[in-house]
Amino acid sequence: MIIEEVAIALKDMYDAFSIEFYTDLGQENLKNLKHVEIGENENWCQVEPLVRQYVHFLRKLDILQLNQLEYDLNFQYRIKAVTGVSTKIAYNYGKHRYVSKIINDLFGARIVLSGIEAQQERLDRLLQRLKDGQVISRYYTRHDGKYHATHCYFQSDNRYFPWELQIWDKNRELKNYSEHVRHEKERHMQEGID
Repeated sequence: MIIEEVAIALKDMYDAFSIEFYTDLGQENLKNLKHVEIGENENWCQVEPLVRQYVHFLRKLDILQLNQLEYDLNFQYRIKAVTGVSTKIAYNYGKHRYVSKIINDLFGARIVLSGIEAQQERLDRLLQRLKDGQVISRYYTRHDGKYHATHCYFQSDNRYFPWELQIWDKNRELKNYSEHVRHEKERHMQEGID
């Protein structure tokens, strides 16, 4: 299945990137992101600078393999802008939310395939196998209004920022895009952004 190939390729890239990024930091300086709240605390003060460093480091990512996936498949990827990350942090600051829940898509990818919803059970079995094999760390299928997609995460250590892969059905693509735009507008209104 194409999804397995994409997941393995992203996992390999994630691992290589993580080794290069985190090796120089030293493991003793990293915190479990499932236990660090965004707000005024000592752990957040150590994690926050890493967020910006990570995004800048992602900009240096070797995109040759990603471009090949983009060329061969209905695959897209993006690296979150520093301003977008800052806005997300500001909105969640002091709300007792953990880094792992809020900053989970500094690198995000999406693949759009035909017939995914009709094969949801098969997809779930595949993703569980990939999870059991430690290719992905977790996954879930989200139904939110007209939005329907499966989200997968790559995270080899709870102290590392995860990457996200969304799997969309071709028949749902336009609805998912319009729901994403609606969600972003609502979020910006809540955050007081014009």
